[in-house]
Amino acid sequence: MKQNKNKFQRGMLKIAIFATTALFLITNCKKDKDDTLELLLALSLMGGSTAEFQLSTTSALANAYSANANSRQFSMLPHSALLTDLAGDNPENYGDGAADGFNDHFITPEAVSMELCQLLAYKSVAKGGPTVGSETLDNASFIAYKFPSNLPPGVDFGPCSGGAAIIALKGKEKGMIPINPIPAAEIQDYDRIGFVIESFSYYFNPNDVPENAYRYVDLALNPLAGDHLDTDIVRGDVITKIWKNGCPASFANSASAFFPQMVLEKGESLPMGTTCSIGEALIYAGSGAFFTPNINYKAQFTTDPGSFLNPPSAPGVFYNAAQKLKFKVPASVSNLSATTPYILITNINTAKGEKNSEMSPVGMNLSFDISVDKTLFWDSTAADNVFSPQLDAADRPNATSGEDNLTNTARRNLIFHLPTVLVR
Repeated sequence: MKQNKNKFQRGMLKIAIFATTALFLITNCKKDKDDTLELLLALSLMGGSTAEFQLSTTSALANAYSANANSRQFSMLPHSALLTDLAGDNPENYGDGAADGFNDHFITPEAVSMELCQLLAYKSVAKGGPTVGSETLDNASFIAYKFPSNLPPGVDFGPCSGGAAIIALKGKEKGMIPINPIPAAEIQDYDRIGFVIESFSYYFNPNDVPENAYRYVDLALNPLAGDHLDTDIVRGDVITKIWKNGCPASFANSASAFFPQMVLEKGESLPMGTTCSIGEALIYAGSGAFFTPNINYKAQFTTDPGSFLNPPSAPGVFYNAAQKLKFKVPASVSNLSATTPYILITNINTAKGEKNSEMSPVGMNLSFDISVDKTLFWDSTAADNVFSPQLDAADRPNATSGEDNLTNTARRNLIFHLPTVLVR
């Protein structure tokens, strides 16, 4: 007991961070002229520079990448000669075929959010920047964006401990954040952008995924971490969001947790303060059920489901860290400790920044296309394309561990893939 006396609970910290990010979302809703004016004012204060994100399709990205592979108009995350997702897999070739005796099934999330903590810029090696593959927070040449933290001085649980900008995308809607402009006189010195992302989060339509406990699925890249943090959630874990009853009821079966304007449209009140808290559910790779609590995993939604909007639909499984469902992370992650930030790196065409600077002397606009096509893959003997592992035995994975699920194609696999991202 003495060992854990001074530890912070990750769940309580996530409540504070969610309140901060919710406020960020609320103040950035572009639902009337006043909001647009505020956004324009923010952009003017930051030199008019923006980072813009938009959903696309895998086929569109493949065509664009093929057409522009030699022109640097498009660059990959990570560096590759072929179209790959952020883990290095071919997004046009997900699945493992029928040789394992199961049918391949796929679902595309209806919405996706990216929890962006920092956006960094790196100079080329010739201009004094780090070598490719050695980028860190400390050797970044410029900080284009950092989410403003409201945590007390000295509290540090990693690069995302202060919160993140939730950039949510659905349909043709665009997400945009203002960024600090690189000085025009130096812009040609830069050749890379680095993203520090806490997680990607997928929202699945109830028609595709009827179980509310799987409504929002997070892929953790830079989760809160540290010796004084009470948590068993680490990089590479697949997590689902379980909402407390104080949250808007629409969180259980709509994408309103990503889009505050949807909460208002449904006649609900926006969550403020700590009234809306989040439970984070870890998944058992052997069945798709959720784990029950252990000393560092506070899964009250399995022991007190009545206090939550979208609790699990089936009894929980005794916790075992080796049996957590994992997603495939980039190979470079294996060289990082749990508390070392992982930074996604992309090339940028600084000549395009020069072009943008004609409209704004210190402006630099970045545009990113994101595809999440078929990022949920699972083996099943069911005839339908509905994912329901707690209620339908045909949809349940049967791996012996998280690693076994990712590498053994003879298993009934359940795999969530990272998005595919291109910078224009």
